[in-house]
Amino acid sequence: MEPREFFIEDRLERFRLKAFCNLGESGLGFFRLEEVLGMAEISFSDLLDLPMNDSPNQGSLELRKAIASLYPGVSPDQVLVTTGTGEALYLAFHIALKPQNKVALIWPAFQALYEIPKMLGAEIVKVPHEKAFLASTWKDIDADLYILNHPHNPTGKTFSDWEWETLIAEFRQKKKQVLFDEHYRFLPSEGFMGRTGVDPNHSFYGTGSFTKCFGVTGLRVGWLIAEESFLKRTRSFKDYLTHTVSPISERIALGLLNAKESFLPKIQLRVRKNIQSFDSIWKELPHTESFTTPAGGLVGWLKLKPGISSEDYADRLFEKTGVFVLPGSNFEEEGFLRIGFGEREERMIEGLLRWKKCTDLI
Repeated sequence: MEPREFFIEDRLERFRLKAFCNLGESGLGFFRLEEVLGMAEISFSDLLDLPMNDSPNQGSLELRKAIASLYPGVSPDQVLVTTGTGEALYLAFHIALKPQNKVALIWPAFQALYEIPKMLGAEIVKVPHEKAFLASTWKDIDADLYILNHPHNPTGKTFSDWEWETLIAEFRQKKKQVLFDEHYRFLPSEGFMGRTGVDPNHSFYGTGSFTKCFGVTGLRVGWLIAEESFLKRTRSFKDYLTHTVSPISERIALGLLNAKESFLPKIQLRVRKNIQSFDSIWKELPHTESFTTPAGGLVGWLKLKPGISSEDYADRLFEKTGVFVLPGSNFEEEGFLRIGFGEREERMIEGLLRWKKCTDLI
């Protein structure tokens, strides 16, 4: 069995590099290599001295230490460096799931979070975002694996402190297996780092990365956090896939994580300003009904007026203004647009003005 077409990727390939204003991607607008090396405090000559042998399969010890330091109580031995979070999820699902297992997750979701489990024969339990962020919702949901994909979901929603602590306590008491998809921990709505639920000693596993948050998706570096016996099996499985991550990517990744305090606040300010700009104008955009302001990360969920095809709307918006957004149909939820807030501020403002003036979108 093979997974279905990855809906958002087809549209991203067609539009993301052509758009005047890119509100379709879920990551920060990219930095050039020269800028990235400056952010990572690495000189070009540092890379020239880098041995081009395979990195350790689990990831270099230095990089695993830097990643482990992001999680309370996690050791480098509980970290597996992967080629993006996509590989981390693929590995985790293959080890954690069996046919007929039930997987519960916040809906709508990043397609890999449910498509790969479905491919493996699992049953998907969709927990609608309207009630997914109440701890009481999960009490009657019986599953073999729970995925808490927040705020890394198309709505950008997350839990209040009380609901979060209540739910975590419930999962721990019932000894549930949980996967925390925490790709946006570096972009909380306030503060420097978002919270984590990862605790490998209680089967609370985690996938993560900084690439979307730092504007360096081309590095393709992610990770999986799990207890050692689980991680050993995923590391062995990885030998059949990418085997190792490029030593160049690992070196730059290490530099970025070590230097994040020097550049991340500026990125966070940029994203928050973009969200504020959109929040102030969305009611003036044609044929829109409501907007879910992100509680973290850099994507939000814009509802269209009833009866409007999200794909037709997105296509016409791009054709007439150069503004690229993702239709809700790509997330199997019609009537919405997913909006990304990683664009340069000046392009974001100009793109919104063009959108506002474009009244013939349906």
